[in-house]
Amino acid sequence: MTERRRTWIFQVVPHITNAIKQSIINAAEQSGTEIMMVEIGGTVGDIEGEPFLEAVRQMRGELGPQRIFHVHLTLLPYLKGSKELKTKPTQLSVRELRRIGLQPDMILARADYRVPKDLLEKISRFCGVPSEAVIPALTVNSIYDVPLNFQKY
Repeated sequence: MTERRRTWIFQVVPHITNAIKQSIINAAEQSGTEIMMVEIGGTVGDIEGEPFLEAVRQMRGELGPQRIFHVHLTLLPYLKGSKELKTKPTQLSVRELRRIGLQPDMILARADYRVPKDLLEKISRFCGVPSEAVIPALTVNSIYDVPLNFQKY
């Protein structure tokens, strides 16, 4: 199959990305809700997630930043040897998002230990997100504790 024979050629952009966008829009319209949350799982930079991230990037451009709020969930690993949480994986993840044209509006920083205020400010500074929009997401025993922890911030 080739273009010269006037046959259809399949492309990730726009064919898959348009299908993803339409699926999100259809789900929002059918649910009748005012707010829709869409989770894109996986690791930023993995090939499997690229069409989904590209679709969200396009939607933000089409709908405008006032209609899409990007929350980036990231891990702050704890190094037992130095007894510290590391922010570099978060910085690299956000850098990769920026490379593809996405800038998070909020960062949820997953951690097994309390996150010091200076680390939250460091994430804010290096990731270009307002300090009040960098929220620690501590490991909890019950999922019901998650919103209670967020309420503290």
